[in-house]
Amino acid sequence: MAAGEVAMASIDNVRDMELFQLVAELGSFTDAAAAARVSQPTVSLAIKRLEQRLGVTLVERHRFGAKGGVSLTEAGLVLMRHTASILGELDRLPEELQQADHASRYNVGLPPIISAYLLGAESIDTLASRLGGEVDVQSVGSRRLMRQIERHAVDFGAVASVGSAPSVGGIQTFRIASFPFVLAYAADNPHGVRAVMGDRAVFDISDPAMTGSLRFVTLGDDFVHSKAATAYLRSHVDATRLIEVSDVNTMKAIIISGLAVGLMASVAVDHDDRLSSMPVVGADLPDFDVYVFNDETRQNPTRDGDGERRESASQRFLGIIGEHLASR
Repeated sequence: MAAGEVAMASIDNVRDMELFQLVAELGSFTDAAAAARVSQPTVSLAIKRLEQRLGVTLVERHRFGAKGGVSLTEAGLVLMRHTASILGELDRLPEELQQADHASRYNVGLPPIISAYLLGAESIDTLASRLGGEVDVQSVGSRRLMRQIERHAVDFGAVASVGSAPSVGGIQTFRIASFPFVLAYAADNPHGVRAVMGDRAVFDISDPAMTGSLRFVTLGDDFVHSKAATAYLRSHVDATRLIEVSDVNTMKAIIISGLAVGLMASVAVDHDDRLSSMPVVGADLPDFDVYVFNDETRQNPTRDGDGERRESASQRFLGIIGEHLASR
């Protein structure tokens, strides 16, 4: 080959190799055509193309016999060995590609409040790069995320719980932080709260004089906030004074606007300059506990390297969390 020339494949298409392999295995153009569900001339043309492309005779055609019998030449026998190997590799390719894609894609559970606390401004692209693969982030409330964890649909991540630790077979969990629930209100518009609270620095949720004059915003059932806070609010606040929303950003926007206040885990308020907070008394509110989890059942040891890669990614995820917590 001259310098600068590009090597070209000796065979134009895979289909010709498949038809040749059928002829080699069945010893007949007619049988090969029937097996491939094509016409006999199609098989004949495929063999001719191969012979012309390779510059050799591959089969010897017998003049007698109803089925168009053939036998392989020495060159045909060589090609048959290579064709069997090539077609076998192609058959395995889709599965290997699927495994490679599965091994490098991680389904990470990170509810919005927890994500902001654990990862700060870490972008999804940066997180994916540091984990060594593509990342699908489940940015949903912890109660909804728990349903995905129970179905073993998430590799690793963090989740919140109140009252008890998450307990699912095959899931490793450990608590990394706990936060109290507080009364959150607008930092730049405290007049509605101060008009009710006066100089008091603690909000008594059981005092009708306090709860009766304020509007409250709460999160829906997908969030553990609803379990911890909404039940207490519904016991002490008229339903007409409750606003229920479906995401954390909307809840914060309503609080910041001064339209309502809310019971939120302190972690959602402490690092947001737009919000202020005060302790809550008068109810036995549980803590907002943050757990890191890892689904061991999704580390499939039957796939070479898959379990190791996934385990390594979950360890890197813990390292990233540790870096952010240490910098606070």
